[in-house]
Amino acid sequence: MKKNIGIEIPGICKACGGKCCKTFPGLATPEDFGAPDRDLMREKLLKALISGRWTVDWVDQDAELYFVRPAIKGFEGSVFDHAYNGECTFLTNTGCELDFSERPESCRMLIPKLEERCDPQGYTRMYVSKIWKDYVDVLIDVAIEVENSQ
Repeated sequence: MKKNIGIEIPGICKACGGKCCKTFPGLATPEDFGAPDRDLMREKLLKALISGRWTVDWVDQDAELYFVRPAIKGFEGSVFDHAYNGECTFLTNTGCELDFSERPESCRMLIPKLEERCDPQGYTRMYVSKIWKDYVDVLIDVAIEVENSQ
């Protein structure tokens, strides 16, 4: 499956100061970690979660609705985190420290608007967690492995 890239509009984001990034980190999709190649996904998820700068969040644990997102500043190192707001760990004074192509899909697909709220293109927690559903076994396996190694 081809990774969605989106279009970066740094002038609008710079003028805004990253308000969305200060509220909540963007949501990653399985393709951000190499899906549908499960071995590549496992390798990339392992590296991301070990770094402490990415975390596993959820909508409903009983329904196995999990997803991956950057950690919130101050909560780096938490393999599982269900915080509802906070600043993205990758936000700096000059913008996102990740190259555009390495940002979570919801960040890349966001349509920034200077005079109004940016358009998230439907990338809600529920939408993204449903995309992860086919890979939840890999995600939880890797997360537990990282958590047990800490």
